[in-house]
Amino acid sequence: MSFILYALLFFFLYNLIVKVVLPVYRTTRQIKKQFSQMKQQFQQPEAATQQAATASQTPPPSQKKPSKLGEYIDFEEVK
Repeated sequence: MSFILYALLFFFLYNLIVKVVLPVYRTTRQIKKQFSQMKQQFQQPEAATQQAATASQTPPPSQKKPSKLGEYIDFEEVK
Protein backbone atom coordinates (compact mmCIF):
# COMPACT_ATOMS: atom_id res chain seq x y z
CA MET A 1 0.00 0.00 0.00
CA SER A 2 2.78 2.44 0.87
CA PHE A 3 4.48 1.65 -2.45
CA ILE A 4 1.39 2.84 -4.33
CA LEU A 5 1.27 6.07 -2.29
CA TYR A 6 4.96 6.76 -2.93
CA ALA A 7 4.51 6.02 -6.63
CA LEU A 8 1.55 8.46 -6.82
CA LEU A 9 3.48 11.09 -4.88
CA PHE A 10 6.47 10.69 -7.17
CA PHE A 11 4.21 10.88 -10.26
CA PHE A 12 2.54 14.11 -9.10
CA LEU A 13 5.85 15.71 -8.12
CA TYR A 14 7.38 14.75 -11.44
CA ASN A 15 4.42 16.21 -13.38
CA LEU A 16 4.57 19.40 -11.29
CA ILE A 17 8.26 19.85 -11.98
CA VAL A 18 8.05 19.00 -15.70
CA LYS A 19 4.86 20.90 -16.51
CA VAL A 20 5.17 23.94 -14.20
CA VAL A 21 8.62 24.54 -12.75
CA LEU A 22 10.76 23.89 -15.84
CA PRO A 23 8.68 26.03 -18.23
CA VAL A 24 8.64 28.90 -15.75
CA TYR A 25 12.42 28.64 -15.29
CA ARG A 26 13.06 28.55 -19.04
CA THR A 27 10.73 31.47 -19.68
CA THR A 28 12.30 33.67 -17.01
CA ARG A 29 15.78 32.87 -18.29
CA GLN A 30 14.75 33.72 -21.86
CA ILE A 31 13.11 37.00 -20.77
CA LYS A 32 16.23 38.04 -18.82
CA LYS A 33 18.36 37.29 -21.87
CA GLN A 34 16.11 39.38 -24.13
CA PHE A 35 16.12 42.28 -21.68
CA SER A 36 19.89 42.26 -21.51
CA GLN A 37 20.09 42.23 -25.32
CA MET A 38 17.67 45.17 -25.54
CA LYS A 39 19.68 47.06 -22.93
CA GLN A 40 22.87 46.52 -24.93
CA GLN A 41 21.17 47.66 -28.13
CA PHE A 42 20.00 50.87 -26.48
CA GLN A 43 23.36 51.54 -24.88
CA GLN A 44 25.42 51.09 -28.04
CA PRO A 45 23.95 54.02 -30.03
CA GLU A 46 23.87 56.16 -26.89
CA ALA A 47 27.56 55.56 -26.24
CA ALA A 48 28.40 56.27 -29.88
CA THR A 49 26.54 59.59 -29.82
CA GLN A 50 28.25 60.57 -26.59
CA GLN A 51 31.65 59.82 -28.07
CA ALA A 52 30.78 61.77 -31.21
CA ALA A 53 29.54 64.70 -29.14
CA THR A 54 32.71 64.85 -27.07
CA ALA A 55 34.82 64.56 -30.21
CA SER A 56 32.95 67.40 -31.91
CA GLN A 57 33.09 69.63 -28.85
CA THR A 58 36.86 69.62 -28.65
CA PRO A 59 38.37 70.46 -32.05
CA PRO A 60 41.83 69.10 -32.66
CA PRO A 61 44.53 71.71 -32.08
CA SER A 62 46.07 71.16 -35.52
CA GLN A 63 42.97 72.52 -37.27
CA LYS A 64 42.70 76.30 -37.42
CA LYS A 65 39.49 78.12 -38.09
CA PRO A 66 39.51 79.76 -41.50
CA SER A 67 39.96 83.51 -41.44
CA LYS A 68 37.08 85.53 -42.82
CA LEU A 69 39.41 88.37 -43.75
CA GLY A 70 39.06 89.15 -47.42
CA GLU A 71 35.93 87.07 -47.90
CA TYR A 72 33.59 88.55 -50.52
CA ILE A 73 30.15 89.50 -49.26
CA ASP A 74 27.50 90.11 -51.86
CA PHE A 75 25.18 93.04 -51.14
CA GLU A 76 22.57 95.13 -52.86
CA GLU A 77 22.55 98.87 -52.88
CA VAL A 78 19.52 100.35 -51.14
CA LYS A 79 18.10 103.62 -52.61
